[in-house]
Amino acid sequence: MKNQGPTRPLGRPPTIRDVAARAGVSPATVSNALSGLRGVTGDRRRAVLEAVEALGYKSNHMASSLRRGETRTVGIVVPDLGNEYFAGLVRQWEKIASTSGFEMLVVASGEDPATEARRIESLIARRIDGLLVVAAGDDFSANPAFPERLPPTVLVDRAFGHPDFDTVASNSLDAVYRGCRHLIEIGHREITLLIASMNHIHLRDRVEGYRRAMMEARLSARERIVFGGGTMEGCRSAIEQDLRRSDPPTAVFAASFYATLGAVKAINALELGFPRNVSLLGFEHSEWMTAVRPYISAVEQSVDDLARRSWDALRDRMAGNASEPKRILLDLQLVLRESTRPPGAASREAPVGREVSRKTRSDSGAKGHGKGRMPVAAR
Repeated sequence: MKNQGPTRPLGRPPTIRDVAARAGVSPATVSNALSGLRGVTGDRRRAVLEAVEALGYKSNHMASSLRRGETRTVGIVVPDLGNEYFAGLVRQWEKIASTSGFEMLVVASGEDPATEARRIESLIARRIDGLLVVAAGDDFSANPAFPERLPPTVLVDRAFGHPDFDTVASNSLDAVYRGCRHLIEIGHREITLLIASMNHIHLRDRVEGYRRAMMEARLSARERIVFGGGTMEGCRSAIEQDLRRSDPPTAVFAASFYATLGAVKAINALELGFPRNVSLLGFEHSEWMTAVRPYISAVEQSVDDLARRSWDALRDRMAGNASEPKRILLDLQLVLRESTRPPGAASREAPVGREVSRKTRSDSGAKGHGKGRMPVAAR
């Protein structure tokens, strides 16, 4: 089939009718060829694509999506785009969205429920098909300013077990329990847990994991929990005071991204060394943990897994699944590097770059959150 060649008036952008006329097909065929909703193959599809290229036609994706009742756009809400962990999660969602034919609109709540409500209202006004949210608080959607109706929504990383939404999170309780147990097993008894606060369920779970490990080792009387807030400097100041005590800890378990950064800064400021003077176990993976020496042992969350599982849960809801809210807990890994050593033996030279990974296991369909003791498997 030969393309026909009528020209459009100068100064006017090409329309779908112009493409149809040039390709010698109907406007409906052009629409189907470009959207892929119905099969258009062979000469007709080739003619349409050649006409699109020749005329420089740009499809009005939003208009056609609205006619179908969808925009193929997902809203993303995170507390802070400056946080490397949240930024990494957004990057993974962006990769998945791109390969799935979706666009993303990303906003930050600033850890404020009222701001979160306004940002979500703005996303809904843009007719998003679904929402992926790292919630500002465990009581997500309780703010008086919150929109009355939401599109399909999945809560990620935080607010695990919310009664109204699917929730996908890492098993923080079990991860901290196993990390603390490792420190105890290599001989530490004075272990400080450095954490932001107890304002979120995932943070309370980390505290519970620490306390469980200390209790099982009959070390409850030696519990040391230091709260540093959600900033690196707050965590640095808090752990620095603890390290200045007459009975400083032999190990610090920094149970968040900023806590780990703050602990490193405090140890350096006091001219101490890890693991020479104090062992350091961090939380969440970051490239800098293997860019400084000694390499930092850490409990690592898989951003890839979290992004994929939450995306799949959202797609399932957008497809019309009306089942009860799902609770999906994901595995974490305890990666042992150079910053954790037995007390008193840390000054001995350690193998450079040694890295051992242990994975904590959890039931991805769990109804509870990290209950019971689960085996550790070598990776």
